[in-house]
Amino acid sequence: MNLSALENKRVAIWGMGREGRTSLAFLKQHFPDQNFIIINRDPVDTEETFISENEMLAHLDEIDIVIKSPGISYYHNHVSKLIEAGVTVTSATNIWFSLPKAGTVIAITGSNGKSTTSALTHHILTQLGKNAELGGNIGTPLLSLPLDAQYYVVELSSYQTCDMTGVPDIAMLLNLYPEHIQWHKSHAQYYQDKCNLLRRGAYINIVNHNEPPTKDIAERSISFNNEEAIHFKNSSMMDGYTVIGTIDGFPLLGDHNLENLSAALTICKQLNLDLEKCLEAAKSYPGLPHRLQIFGPHKGHMFVNDSISTDPEATIAALNALKDKNVTLIVGGEDREQNYSELAKAIESTGTKSICAYEAGPRLFDMIKSNDKYRAETLEAAVIKAKEITEEGGYILLSPAAPSYDAFKDFEERGNLFMTYATA
Repeated sequence: MNLSALENKRVAIWGMGREGRTSLAFLKQHFPDQNFIIINRDPVDTEETFISENEMLAHLDEIDIVIKSPGISYYHNHVSKLIEAGVTVTSATNIWFSLPKAGTVIAITGSNGKSTTSALTHHILTQLGKNAELGGNIGTPLLSLPLDAQYYVVELSSYQTCDMTGVPDIAMLLNLYPEHIQWHKSHAQYYQDKCNLLRRGAYINIVNHNEPPTKDIAERSISFNNEEAIHFKNSSMMDGYTVIGTIDGFPLLGDHNLENLSAALTICKQLNLDLEKCLEAAKSYPGLPHRLQIFGPHKGHMFVNDSISTDPEATIAALNALKDKNVTLIVGGEDREQNYSELAKAIESTGTKSICAYEAGPRLFDMIKSNDKYRAETLEAAVIKAKEITEEGGYILLSPAAPSYDAFKDFEERGNLFMTYATA
């Protein structure tokens, strides 16, 4: 969707979260005399024409183009009604990709690790003195980015890749696990929508050799975590059989983060950067909040905020990262019909104490066969219980293996409350 196609059209913005507000500001900047339509579930204080989401189907003859926010499912029944009525449905992501920019666009998606890999790649580029921007699903709307950067590192969710029409220079798919069934309606559709990034025709497609669902998707793809490509071995990062350097000093815990590092260095290699300098730059990366974020000790316990872990594979990775510690796990959130059997086995095999909470809590509690399992109704109650049962020097880990939306606004709110309760 080119920007020029929006001029003098009856354009509606559906959803007024952060991205919707940014889209409106962007359009007002480019078309200051044009009136826009705001569609939202709740009333919005705006000078533009407002239509309630519940009433939008009665106004189809007043709309030419809808810019849909990512949080609204492409499979929402209103979307099909819009398309049937001849209304074009697009996104801020598609508009941004159509904008002229000379910089290299690096698009990264995956069920797990996409935020860390995106932020780490951006960190490496900036540490090497490159003019690089970071945006997308990681929190900075794409339409707010300047258009004169040398590199753009773009994190994309499945909500954004689903109907994506743009073409990045480099596309990366880290992994695939069942997720977001409410939005995509099935796990098969989620896989299909996620993999759309690799069908866009990027000059370079990068996939994870260790993830069978991803490695054969794209033709002419480059892999990482392959002994013939960039991977980690013992205490070294390797490019094939050549040592790039030691991983000593890399601040992130767990083998899964070394896989993320391998992914970032693979991008750097495709950009013809000095890999030894890139690895050294990675060692000053501070990490992201809510991703194995360690704090403490506080009253004899260490605390780990891993609220971003919204699927069982991410929580298994967290347990593996802390495998040498005495861990009490707080687990559970919105139940999206994910398979928790391997997580239950990991909890049992590592001797992890578990506190099961929220919508998925009862199912997890029943699946875990060890005796060191407990129930809690709230996050506060779970933290109190964890403090009671965790030995001095032990680690209390919030890694829910489920989304937050059954009880919280988002994973950030959940993680921030965990840290508040931890230090109470």
